[in-house]
Amino acid sequence: MITPTWTTLEQAIERSKSEILGDVAEGTIPTTCASYSELHDHVDANGYGGAFEHDFDNEETDFWNAVQDAVDAWIKAGGLKS
Repeated sequence: MITPTWTTLEQAIERSKSEILGDVAEGTIPTTCASYSELHDHVDANGYGGAFEHDFDNEETDFWNAVQDAVDAWIKAGGLKS
């Protein structure tokens, strides 16, 4: 897995969580979303964590999948309701 030079996996995960909770607070995303994939019903969730701020190549796809997998586990564990 190739990590972008401008962030770490942990930073991208934590930023994603913070951005998602911000959207929950604004009412864009309901706390009833049960998975990362359900976020797509309300927003383009692929951009969380800064993914759309920099160009990245296919070699970084595994990195962003790891971010989304970690955030998905957090959502499934009740992260939107905390």
